Amino acid sequence: MYRLVCVHCSVEYPLDAIRYNSEMCGHLLTVEYDIDEITTPREELNRRPISIWRYKEFLPVRIKPVTLQEGVTPLYHLKKLGEKFGLPHLYAKHEDMNPSGSFKDRGIALDVSMSKLRDKCSVAHASTDNTSASMAVYAAIAGMPAVVLLLTWHVALGKVTQALMHGAKIISTRGNFDRVLEMVHEFCVNHGIYFLNSINPYRQEGKKTIGFEAIDQLGCVPDRMVLPVGNAGNISPRSTKICASGVMSATSTLY
Repeated sequence: MYRLVCVHCSVEYPLDAIRYNSEMCGHLLTVEYDIDEITTPREELNRRPISIWRYKEFLPVRIKPVTLQEGVTPLYHLKKLGEKFGLPHLYAKHEDMNPSGSFKDRGIALDVSMSKLRDKCSVAHASTDNTSASMAVYAAIAGMPAVVLLLTWHVALGKVTQALMHGAKIISTRGNFDRVLEMVHEFCVNHGIYFLNSINPYRQEGKKTIGFEAIDQLGCVPDRMVLPVGNAGNISPRSTKICASGVMSATSTLY
């Protein structure tokens, strides 16, 4: 079982409520699990194929997920680079091998699955990057219309092409990203559309599976994990939730 809790004031919200912020303090929400109630033996987890759904007990989706077998990305041993820096056990996880070509598929697979669980029939997102392509792909698989708001001055043509190929409605607008994010949020709330940006608390749940997979592929807990971040959504679920699940030691360091 899991809970939807504010990261700041700790107010808990009903699971059937579609909320992106605390109505008490305005801060973001996060998903917390009753770890002691998860009794799946490690042996059973090991028998499952490696993918984000191997760890379904640590995810909030309780229906058949919308999936393209995301995850299962290769972990490469960087021997020569490791020798150069005195790191004999240096590895890199190749997230471009996900279905739409980026790690965003992990979070979007969770979000689109949760939108079906919440009986939403369409999804929307403000994007300048890979997320627009990922959302369009997964929305198409789920049979949902998808709306993407893009900034006119910051567009990755390849990703826009992917989104268009998979049927997304593209709306180009001026302004900064924060304003576009506000516009999409308001649009989703007013029209009953599921909002897929990173402030959606379920988005981070898919991202944390990169850490789970890396640990399973290595066969041990790494001393350090180095992650690229934009809004830092990548690092928050792995630093707090992997440790909370008991899979990763709190002494491990994330950069």
